[in-house]
Amino acid sequence: MKTGSSYFVMQHWFRNNETIHALDPLLFDDKLAQLHQLNRSGDTHAIIQLLYRLLPMPDALDLYTYDQAIAAMRDLGIFIGILKKHGIEPVEVVPELEYVLLVLMVKTDLPPRDTLLHYSIWNPGGSRIRTYTGLDDEKALIESVKIALPDLMESIIQLEAMHTMDLEREDFELHCLRLREKMESMVRGVVHAKRHVSPSVFANELRFYYDPIKVDYNKSYMGPGAVEMPMFVFDHLLWNCDCEDVLYTNFKEGYLPYNLPFIREIYWRFKDKPSLISRIEKNLRNSPTFQNYRAAQAALELFTVLKSFRMPHKRMAEQAYAHSDEHHRNSGSGGYTVDILQHIIRLQAEKFTSLQAAMANAKVKF
Repeated sequence: MKTGSSYFVMQHWFRNNETIHALDPLLFDDKLAQLHQLNRSGDTHAIIQLLYRLLPMPDALDLYTYDQAIAAMRDLGIFIGILKKHGIEPVEVVPELEYVLLVLMVKTDLPPRDTLLHYSIWNPGGSRIRTYTGLDDEKALIESVKIALPDLMESIIQLEAMHTMDLEREDFELHCLRLREKMESMVRGVVHAKRHVSPSVFANELRFYYDPIKVDYNKSYMGPGAVEMPMFVFDHLLWNCDCEDVLYTNFKEGYLPYNLPFIREIYWRFKDKPSLISRIEKNLRNSPTFQNYRAAQAALELFTVLKSFRMPHKRMAEQAYAHSDEHHRNSGSGGYTVDILQHIIRLQAEKFTSLQAAMANAKVKF
């Protein structure tokens, strides 16, 4: 399914990622190993001095293209995370950094710090991969997002298009099947992280690099954690845009600004409108035919894949906090505990049950 402006925006985005990978506007390539060593030794003074040397001057910054601005924010993000991990607010010790972050924010229409996109999709591979630690666990975590995120974006675009479809079309089931195949890449991403990222390493080392920082009159901006993945936009379109649950709505809209503009636009366009599952339920009640039942069955199977994504994700989060040396800290960089995952799973199960009930009622009528 390749209709709609969002599809073409996304395709341009995919093609542009490799261009961004190749860019090194701060000449950071040759400094990454040095930064890792300074991080391991805890030499924050030397880290700050290195950051000062790499900061772009205002006249050079003004000439940055969009791609250069993305690459610069990606590389500054490594310094930001390392300083924050050492208990330092970056813009307090490097005031000039704030100006740079705000200019990059304007140029990219993204927050004034690095996001999950910078840390994963816009991160080059091989010897040039940008990491805080150089650990294999961190590289595997980045790779897990690279596995999951492109197909998640395509799934969102496909769901957007499915909202305009006649639900009684004979090929609706085929579209559900194709969507399910895309969704399975998200599951592969979780499996990759589960196999290659130690819960102890994540809990006691990596997660502190993703803590919020203060920018722009002391506003808090969250770090590039995997929670920024727009899985919540997928939920929004499939089963949740008409849900009035305040907790999940606040969660979704808290992380929405860390996503690309076209993803944000899709979210707001569908807010408070019937979800795809709600439309299918209504159609089944109004016209309980065998074809509509089959369409509902195909949609129901999407929940199975969602469950196979969320349950391992929840277990990984629980294991990470169980391995934490800081037992008093049981929330992530966004301030949420693993309880939010259980809450989302419960809401998802309720919608699943509602669709099952509609199917059972329809089945006795044909």
